[in-house]
Amino acid sequence: MSRYISTYALIFTLGSVIACTQAAPVQAPDQVVKTFIAATEKGDWGTADGYLTERFSNALRPGSLPSIWGTVGENVQVRNQEVTGKTAYVWVEGTDSLEDAAQRLGLDPLTLRKYLTQPDLADPTYQQLAPQLVGMRLEGETVTSRVKITLYQQDRGWRIEVWQPDKPPAASGSQPEKPEETEAADPGENSASPTENP
Repeated sequence: MSRYISTYALIFTLGSVIACTQAAPVQAPDQVVKTFIAATEKGDWGTADGYLTERFSNALRPGSLPSIWGTVGENVQVRNQEVTGKTAYVWVEGTDSLEDAAQRLGLDPLTLRKYLTQPDLADPTYQQLAPQLVGMRLEGETVTSRVKITLYQQDRGWRIEVWQPDKPPAASGSQPEKPEETEAADPGENSASPTENP
């Protein structure tokens, strides 16, 4: 009799372990992005890299993730998400002082202010920076950067495939109508285009 009880106890225990493993919550795309952002804020780039698709991670130069993500700015907040099948888009916004944003782009603050308010479309430097400027708007002395993150649902859960500057909602003092958009987080860093789910 005790042998049967032990067998049932073992089966119950194994069943409980399996159920607990299967019941682990699956993160939604916006939760994955929040976890990624939290890792970047701690400087835990190994963990952050684990939330990228293998294709995106392999396309980055070793050690380049901090500088590429740094273009988003500080105080990054998730704004909204859109999910269609196994592809999701999450929009985030970060802020920087005009001075810090200009330094990040290799400009002086007055030039960046001009580029965001009264750009000279014939200026070669402006043309070169236009893909990044499309996601920025100026409010007083603060630059808000809006980024669209593309995620794919994989066996490991949702993973980030790419991010790119995305035009913020219309606001006074924002950049011109439509500088040419870009499909990569950093030109030359990630040539993979998120056109299909691998």
